Order: sequence, then C-alpha cells, then structure tokens
Amino acid sequence: MCLRVLNNLNEQYPVTGRNMNWFRPINVSLYRFAQGLEKQGLTHRQMRTFDLSQSAVFKWRSNYASVVAMMGDDEQGYAAVDGMNDQGLMVNALYDTPATYATAKPRLENSNISVLCWPQYILDCFADAKSVAEYARHNTLVILDDLVPEGGNERELVPAHIHLAVSDKAGNSTIIEISKGILTVYESPKYQVVTNEPDYETQLSILKHWQYLWGQTQPSIETPIYTVLGGYTPTQSFDNAAFYLTLSDMAQHPEDVLAQTRAFMQKGAIPYQFNPKKSDHATCTRWTNMADHHSKTYYFINPLNMMPVWLDAIKTGQPSAKIQLITVKGSTVDNTPELHGNLQRLLVDCQDPFRVNG
Repeated sequence: MCLRVLNNLNEQYPVTGRNMNWFRPINVSLYRFAQGLEKQGLTHRQMRTFDLSQSAVFKWRSNYASVVAMMGDDEQGYAAVDGMNDQGLMVNALYDTPATYATAKPRLENSNISVLCWPQYILDCFADAKSVAEYARHNTLVILDDLVPEGGNERELVPAHIHLAVSDKAGNSTIIEISKGILTVYESPKYQVVTNEPDYETQLSILKHWQYLWGQTQPSIETPIYTVLGGYTPTQSFDNAAFYLTLSDMAQHPEDVLAQTRAFMQKGAIPYQFNPKKSDHATCTRWTNMADHHSKTYYFINPLNMMPVWLDAIKTGQPSAKIQLITVKGSTVDNTPELHGNLQRLLVDCQDPFRVNG
C-alpha cells in the first residue's frame, strides 16, 4: 500500500514524495554512491539460485552519483527501494501484486539482473524520465524475481513484486510495470500519483472518474463534489492524494513546495499501530522520503522520530558510504531518534552491495 506523489504544480521546483508502507519493521540504510562505479545485477548467492555464470550477469558502470535507501542486510542481501541521482532523477520501487518476471537465460551474456538492483541501474545510467521511458520500451534485460530483504533475521520473506515510478527535475514522470518480464510504460507529467494496485491503466480510469466529480473535465459537471472517500486501501490512498493535489494551488517557493508535498504524503500515510483487522502484523507507513529535484536533496522522514534527515546527491566524496537509519534485531527496533538534519558528517565508508565480484 505504498504511495508516490509527484508535486509538479510549480514546474520550476518539482518535488516527489513516497510513503513506504509495510507490515513489519525493516532494516534500512542510506547509501551514497559516487559515479564511475562498476556494478553487477546479481550477487553470487543469486547466481547460484538461478544457476547462472558470471558472464550471464548484467554489468554496468555508473554515470551518475546517487543517494539510495537500501533495505536488507548482509545475510539476506539488499534492495534499492528509493533514490535520487545527481541529475535530479528520482526512482521509487512500489509493491505491485500482479508483477511477474522473466525466466533466467543462462546462455544470454551480460543480460540477467535481479529486480532488487534494477532501480539502482536506472539511477546510475539515466538522467531524465523520458530517457528511462525510451530504454524501457526497448528493454533487452532479463529482470529476475527475488524476495524482499527486510533484515532482522526475518525468515518468512515475501516475493519482490514491484513496479517503478520515475520522476525528474523537469516534472516529467514515467511508470513501468512488469508482466512476464515484459515492460509496460506510461510517460507524462500528468502521471503524478501512483500506488501499488490496481494496474496503472485502472488507476488512471479511477482518476478520470474523480476528476469529473471534482469539476476538472470538459464538459464539466454542473455541481462539482469536493469530497473523496476516506480509508487506507491502495485505491483510497490514491484517491486522497489525487484529491488534494488536483485541487491545490501552486506553491511559489522551494521550501513551500517541500512543505506542501509533505502534507500530501501525510494525507496518504497509515498511522503507526493502526490495526482495524487486529492482525499479527499491521501495515503502517514505515517512512516517507522526498526528493527535491531542484536542489538534488533527498529527505528521509521516519514517522516514529520527530526530525527529518537528508543527504545531497551532488556531494559524494567516498566511492561508497552509508548510514544506518532503522535497525531490526529480532523484536527490537532501533529508529536512531538521535539523528537529525544533514547526515553528511556521519557517513562511513562501506562496500557497494552491487559491486562486481569476479
């Protein structure tokens, strides 16, 4: 039940927000990567799972620096779930229940890549949403399934069914869905709100219905209804975000656009311990991130902490550095409440989880 909102009402200062909703606490770190790093699309563990040789694994060199939220740990592996590069390109990986992937192709050289590091490839190699859409329409990569690495010794991991939402400094948007390894692409600045289900074509149909009721279509309804249903399901989250975004005026200044976007994300967030079904694992918003495409600043907001933290994508320094934001150890969760503001000074050198291993 994740939500992504591209606030491009002010075309000069677009900001993208994303709510990460999940049913268990998640290990997450912020990584910052320099450009020029050699990476590969599968770890040795994943290669063994798919019975692939090193030559069949897709490899690339990063053209751009990036800041990335990584889920997982050394035991389970890592997943690039959100990030922004130094060109202001933002990639959000949202859960997508119907997603299905390709079959590994051991004889196809330099082609197989895990869906867990596919978002990192996009960040490393593309500068804007249009070029991502062009790549996706002619994709030749074999994108393989995997399990979501939550970290914290969790054993009952779920399949990594995702789709990608990409946005850029021009306020453009690209949505990519996967079915049997084939990519379906939607590209337009109008594709502002995305959630994890239903399929995006149906989401757009739902939006058209609401825009008619809100008086935003031609011919327009004689008596617009300025309301929307409440609730926490993906569709209701989509409706709520679209309602406030569609009927809001443009904020004039960059700091006001950030504040406006944060309010949009709060309207679509699920409160901590909200549990209407009294289930053992209740879904809530684990974090919200926002990308200021103009300043190239990536913000991370843990709802259990009072203060946001951030990193600049254009200041790299070390080839690969990180800071742990949420640590899960069994039933114990450390949300690092002492962290606040710019995390640049707290980064520590580390290995790139997607580095090439010969």
